Amino acid sequence: MIENEKPQDGLLFVDENNPNDFIIFNFYTWVSIIKGIMVFYGQKTEDEAQRIINNTPLFTRPPQNYLEASLLGHEEEYYWAMVMSHGERFFDKGYSYTAPEGYLAWEDNYIQEHNLAKASLFFND
Repeated sequence: MIENEKPQDGLLFVDENNPNDFIIFNFYTWVSIIKGIMVFYGQKTEDEAQRIINNTPLFTRPPQNYLEASLLGHEEEYYWAMVMSHGERFFDKGYSYTAPEGYLAWEDNYIQEHNLAKASLFFND
């Protein structure tokens, strides 16, 4: 990704094996929510979270096809945020393995406050 280029929402990927199936991937929303989780739940500063985002190709290079978008959507944003900020065994460091109680309300509020898409991914299949 070009430096200072903002990730985009509304990326459309069609399943090559079944052209009737598609995903709309809101990449900007996905990355933004992950950053918010790193700060709120992962106890990173804004600068630390942004540094992780900037130095992780997963967050700077949008998916290129249906399979890549599907794989990114296989795990929740909470999981990606915690793995990238605290490592694969983040749950051994005292962090919840799954999104903690109250997470969905936090996410809804974060999406509204930051004017993000209502969902990171939309699968029509």
